[in-house]
Amino acid sequence: MKEGISTKILLYGIAFLFIGASVIPNISGDIGIINNQSKDKKVDNFLLNRDYVNVYWKFNDCSGSTLTDSAHNYDGIIEGATWTTSGYTGCALIFDGQDDYVNLNTHTHEIAQNKTDDCIYSFYFKSTSGGIIFSTTSGVGYNPAMQIELIPNNGTLLFKIWTLVCGIALYSTGSYNNGQWHHAEFYFNGITANPTLTLYVDGTFDNTITHWLCEVANDDFSKTRLGMHAYYSSDYYEGVLDEFKITKYEGGNKQVPPTIDGPTSGNPNVNYEYTFVTNDPENDDILLYVDWDDGSNTGWIGPYSSGELVTLNHKWVTDGFYIIKARSQDSWGKSHTATHEVRIGNQAPDKPTISGPKHGNSQQQLTYTFLSRDYEDEDIKYFIDWDDGQTEETEYVESNTSVELSHSWTTNGDYNITARAIDSNNKIGDRSGFQMRIGDQPPSPPNIYGAVHGYPDVEYDYGIFSIDPENDNLTYDVDWGDGNIETDIGPFPSGVIFPISHTWTEMGTYSIKSRAKDEYDYYSSWSEHKIYVPRTKATFNFNLLDFLVERFPRVFFIFRYLLGGFDTILLEDSCR
Repeated sequence: MKEGISTKILLYGIAFLFIGASVIPNISGDIGIINNQSKDKKVDNFLLNRDYVNVYWKFNDCSGSTLTDSAHNYDGIIEGATWTTSGYTGCALIFDGQDDYVNLNTHTHEIAQNKTDDCIYSFYFKSTSGGIIFSTTSGVGYNPAMQIELIPNNGTLLFKIWTLVCGIALYSTGSYNNGQWHHAEFYFNGITANPTLTLYVDGTFDNTITHWLCEVANDDFSKTRLGMHAYYSSDYYEGVLDEFKITKYEGGNKQVPPTIDGPTSGNPNVNYEYTFVTNDPENDDILLYVDWDDGSNTGWIGPYSSGELVTLNHKWVTDGFYIIKARSQDSWGKSHTATHEVRIGNQAPDKPTISGPKHGNSQQQLTYTFLSRDYEDEDIKYFIDWDDGQTEETEYVESNTSVELSHSWTTNGDYNITARAIDSNNKIGDRSGFQMRIGDQPPSPPNIYGAVHGYPDVEYDYGIFSIDPENDNLTYDVDWGDGNIETDIGPFPSGVIFPISHTWTEMGTYSIKSRAKDEYDYYSSWSEHKIYVPRTKATFNFNLLDFLVERFPRVFFIFRYLLGGFDTILLEDSCR
């Protein structure tokens, strides 16, 4: 009791604060708009014309101080590293591990990745020591930072992205500073809450990790280097680099499901031909998986080229309705499932649709309609279980012909009427259900809280709730009295206030009406709440809650957020 009084005091205290605030001039300007602006960073798209190669340093310059990018002219300035003609393919750069590097600062934003990108980092390297191969950092060096490193003491490869609060790192299982050429490919799948990093070395899987990573945006980075740490000027790489490529799929590499074509009906033990085509958005090679819905599947087969026609044959040994399911997969993940329906042999009738009253009283005769269709248009009959120990079977009727049956229940309770259709070849269809209640009680007429006086073209908030005796979820109809009617709002739990808003455009007196409906379509009676637009002093009767809603049209929502017990207060008041 004391808690309820304290809550009411708090409620009215807040109310008077609102009244006091109403006499203070508004000096805040657009601060509300500013505070509501999104904090998400805007990601610039540097990829044009479906060119997913972000940067490609082929190391074919062979001389000079420029490392040329063949994709977008994101060229680097060579500082100390020397050219050699003994690269993996032609020329390459030798880094001495002391002070050699390539400066790529001017193209950092273009090269650096967003957390939501899918990227491939591919390069050839040869070393007997190690060091940082690629590094890009923020202006403070660690928030965020990203690097690829060959660890000198054990020859493992490391790919790492981190910030002050999050990070993901992948170490290779193999050691690669043996003085031989190796090809590394790091796949970063970032279009997910938990990105996956996967490493292939010399075309063979090495290691993978999946871990949560917070937001990282390309414009957070400011420095980029090949051959050293971009910020600290440390951990210089000692070895040779060649053919460094970054492939970037902004917003993720997309997968699409295959298209399926082939027969939709047939007979058992006959081979039927089906075709599958996947047009991958990035033109990746794909694998294909087909589930024939009879306990057999193809497994992952392929790879196939994007757009390639794949032809498969299958036969089903028993009559039935089958759904062929197919998915495609590229290096980044699996597509959604495509489906194709096939009917083999004689088909069972469809599930019957059941219509009729959802509530009634004991001993009351209630009439229900049952309707099913047989695929071969054979005659069908219906088998009904009334869920009270009584069953009923009809005579055969033509396919797609409805049957009406009446039944009464002797005891109050919830019942699930079920029905199946059987065709003239004794094929039994699936069971359908229909929930109903005997002895259902209607919800209470809704309580309506909100403004009773207002102005045209101002949106006003209202709170509406009803209580159901059986604690069913409730939906609501609201008639605003101006020709606008909203129906089937919800569902909401019994006794819970739901907020709703409306604007009247013309002056007048309006009668807001509402009714509630429970889960068994039992309606309450209508309740009514009047609003005068505009208000007239002659009819003004002061009510604190109505006054606040009228003076501050959004106050109802504020109360709901500030006071978790506001629903309880109104429920207690309504019951007195």
